[in-house]
Amino acid sequence: MPAAPPLAFATLAEPLPSKPYIVGITPTSLSNHLVLQHAAPELTLADNQTLKAVDQLKGVHTQPITGVVCEAGSIWSSSKDATIVRWDERSRRPATTVKAFVRKALPVTALAVSDSDHLVIGGTELVSSEAHILFWDTRNPNQPAYKHASTHADDITHLSLLPPTQSWQASAPGHKLPSRLLLSASTDGCVALSDLRETDEDEALQCAENWNQSVAAAGAYEHKGRMGIWARSDMDNMAMWGVGISDDSEGELEFNNLQEVQSAQFKFKDFNTPQEGPSVVNPVGTEKPYPAQLKTEYLIDVCPSLGVGKSFAPMVGVGTNDGNIVLQHSAGAGEYAPSAFFVSGPGARGHKDVVRCMYHAQRDEALYTGSEDGVLAGWSLSSLPRLVVGDPAIDDDGGDGREDIDSDNSDDEESEIETEESDRSDNDEDDMDVDEGPRSGPVLGGGRAKEERKDKRKGKRHAPY
Repeated sequence: MPAAPPLAFATLAEPLPSKPYIVGITPTSLSNHLVLQHAAPELTLADNQTLKAVDQLKGVHTQPITGVVCEAGSIWSSSKDATIVRWDERSRRPATTVKAFVRKALPVTALAVSDSDHLVIGGTELVSSEAHILFWDTRNPNQPAYKHASTHADDITHLSLLPPTQSWQASAPGHKLPSRLLLSASTDGCVALSDLRETDEDEALQCAENWNQSVAAAGAYEHKGRMGIWARSDMDNMAMWGVGISDDSEGELEFNNLQEVQSAQFKFKDFNTPQEGPSVVNPVGTEKPYPAQLKTEYLIDVCPSLGVGKSFAPMVGVGTNDGNIVLQHSAGAGEYAPSAFFVSGPGARGHKDVVRCMYHAQRDEALYTGSEDGVLAGWSLSSLPRLVVGDPAIDDDGGDGREDIDSDNSDDEESEIETEESDRSDNDEDDMDVDEGPRSGPVLGGGRAKEERKDKRKGKRHAPY
């Protein structure tokens, strides 16, 4: 029987100097920094350990930034001013400006980047009855190399790249699948997968599904060898599909096994918080009193990296208007239940306003959240009891899914991986001129060790019936 959901206060919380809304958190590719997106034309760089702001990227965009992608030493940002800017991560200065212009300037509302394909991809608002997906060759970005203009019929709200197709889906005989797929979503309700490298739009579109709800956000996740797609509506409803090969002779990709979760599972729900016992990380009396009951008001984000339930439904974060967070797992078809309570502590220990975004640093076992009062908070997941993910095979095993990455490997294999990462870190120190923050501390790497979790799980596996 899974334990009661743990309760925790923020490990660290840092208000930004000007207290702007934080609407997105993206890790950089080289340094130990987080890129904070605001409802404004600039970005903030924050240290991922101290959470303090270290710099701003500004002076190029003139309207709010709509998307951020960090890849291969670059920070890419898109904006409603119809531009995409590449910032050099080392110098923190703009290196390239791409203009979205097809007969007129097109506000860019979604962004994806494939460095290996030399492509930057922008999705636009609906202008003159067309919503474009524009593809630029980063080696010659003066004008789009090609475009898709009929996949969607309204503002494009999401673009992202799936892992290489062969890593999760074998092609049917006689029908070769594209090597990379682009996921796109729109306020027209359509979620689509397209061949990233195909210039002919009719040939590029692989499969599409109309959810009949305006899609505010979407994403892809892989779990137990299956690929899934999630979408969140403007009204905080959620949908999930599997991606697979059709049963007919065509052998083409298709969305299948639609699951829907109504917003009532996330909004206007009352939760009683634990008041005593081992589920409270900081004992009652050591912190200012916290609410005995929380009422959630909105869905913050969908976060499959925290865990995926038996029904193939990912974990989510929901929030209250005064900055408290409830992590939830799938408790059955269309139902969600609490896995953890993250509550606002005294002083700056947490959020005091609506939480707008969250980022799970899976390797570091940390969760970062940003709010409308300009507070960046960090939560050490390694210091918590295991989180219930909604899969009895994991929850009843005493694990939380994190062990699956390494527990089935031999000790030699695990040591080899750790050695490779250590060597890579040493090389990075020689090659990089970016100031790095500490690699461990109260938010990152604190608490339960990987070996301890591994030994515990091995013991359970070999215990007598």
